[in-house]
Amino acid sequence: MKKLRISAAVMALCLMSGVCLSGCKSSEYAATSETSLSGASQSDSGLTLPMDTGSGTGDSAATASDGTYMKMTFENNYDAAAIAEMNKTVKIHGMQFTTLDYNYYFAQEYVQLYTNGYGSIQMTAAGFLDMNSNLTETKTVKDYLGEQVIFDLQGEAFLLEYSQKNNLELDDEILQKIEDTFKETEETAAQYGMTLDEYLQAWYGPDATVDGMRSVLQRYELVTLAMKHYVEVYPFAEGETLLPVVYHVLFPTISLETGAKLSDEECAAAKQRAEDLQKSVTGLEDLQTKADAAVAAGEAGEARQYRVNLGQMVKPFEEWCFAEHNVGDCDIVETDYGYHVMYFVGKEEADESERSQIAYKQFQDEMDVAVASPEYAPEFS
Repeated sequence: MKKLRISAAVMALCLMSGVCLSGCKSSEYAATSETSLSGASQSDSGLTLPMDTGSGTGDSAATASDGTYMKMTFENNYDAAAIAEMNKTVKIHGMQFTTLDYNYYFAQEYVQLYTNGYGSIQMTAAGFLDMNSNLTETKTVKDYLGEQVIFDLQGEAFLLEYSQKNNLELDDEILQKIEDTFKETEETAAQYGMTLDEYLQAWYGPDATVDGMRSVLQRYELVTLAMKHYVEVYPFAEGETLLPVVYHVLFPTISLETGAKLSDEECAAAKQRAEDLQKSVTGLEDLQTKADAAVAAGEAGEARQYRVNLGQMVKPFEEWCFAEHNVGDCDIVETDYGYHVMYFVGKEEADESERSQIAYKQFQDEMDVAVASPEYAPEFS
């Protein structure tokens, strides 16, 4: 079944547009926060955080009597516990990152966690993320944010090296886009009665200046360009663009509305129905006819055909799809959703979008291996 990364538009932040490096990783929190039966996996690779619209944490959204926004400070947007985790300098793979570099990614990760987890993550009385609360069974919010920022910086180091090796440079159009973003942000700052530098410092800390942010954003856009270049020139191996096509019927062991686990008796009944169907199948049309009847009777939760790409489905489902099969192979696969009667339909050539996904998945794998090596270990100073 497909994985779904949750998203929400609860809070807007004055973060410059671009491709967020958090898209180059999988998020333990995001992967465990919400399930969806048939929603497509949403990659962060195209994430842009919007310009500030006046909403924010703490008191930063206060308005004056004339409807304009009140001036805000760094301390309005983050509490003392969050600020204690910012303003760090770190060297990764021989590249020195400043406090502004660190705070830029911290701000992105902070607002992403705030918006994605709003209503489910513990907050302080003042409305900030509780940095010491448990986000997962093994991580606090503070630990999680620190790990994500380091991964973002490791990804930047990896991609900047790639861009250098491939002689990539920003063109005039991209450089102008950055300047346009500054102009738009300056207009937003004026709504608060603030200069652009003051506004940037309220989000990224006392070291934030236009010149400093320009350097950050130019590297950010270069990273974006490197990811796009990798996908565009990726050399596909023979057969790599042939994707498995499967038909599956799900007999759920969870409520598809709430995600709650069904009773032991209901789970046993779901398993028995899957086994009975799998044993009776004589071909694809036969399976489809019986599956439609099971869905209509409320016994099966879903019956449909998928062309499966890597990284699209939950692991047991995907592993079966990419294993060696003959047309007509029919098995049962158990996932957290329930029991799937799987039928191998064959293989089809990937379309342009799917080819890009294949290349991007290879990029992710290559980068994951690189940044996990000792060469990319962070050195704080």
